[in-house]
Amino acid sequence: MAEANDYIKYIAGLAKLSLEDSEMQSLAADMTGIIGLMDTLRDLDTDSISATEHISKITNNMREDNPGTPFETEKIISNSKHGMENCFSIPKMID
Repeated sequence: MAEANDYIKYIAGLAKLSLEDSEMQSLAADMTGIIGLMDTLRDLDTDSISATEHISKITNNMREDNPGTPFETEKIISNSKHGMENCFSIPKMID
């Protein structure tokens, strides 16, 4: 369990969280349980099970991807107040 607490401290440090000992022990127990569930799932034999994309029979109606004629860059930039060198220039929003 000491190793689990080290991981919890490390992850909490990355998230800039301060945890009390009771919270750390609770999270360590939760993470140990989650990892145990992942181990159980890893050990299941799924070779005979086909992949499932959707649980229902819904299909996506996709259109054919036909590239069109691109717009002229100069024409697009001409609609901008702050166009420069084939790019949009926008004012700084955050200092």
